[in-house]
Amino acid sequence: MAIETMKSDELPYYVFKKTDSKRYLEGRFWNQGGKQLAIVAVITEFNGMGDWAAYIGTDASDSYTEEATLLYVAAYGCKLRESDARHFFPEIKLPYRH
Repeated sequence: MAIETMKSDELPYYVFKKTDSKRYLEGRFWNQGGKQLAIVAVITEFNGMGDWAAYIGTDASDSYTEEATLLYVAAYGCKLRESDARHFFPEIKLPYRH
């Protein structure tokens, strides 16, 4: 699966994965010396309702791709406090998932 390099219609972030009810957005990504760090937002929308949360983390063991790091952080990263999440994703106006 390749990372979508198009921006969301509503938000200025790259969508790297999309399902029926979730969008995964890349906020920040760094790679230094083969070690990767990412901040991602996961937006859940269902029946006109929605919320979101942001996560920070590093790459999975033996993972050397941006895509794998983004998916790993979305699944296993450390959840950011709402104030920190809104710093990285100020355009997301949905309620924050606590």
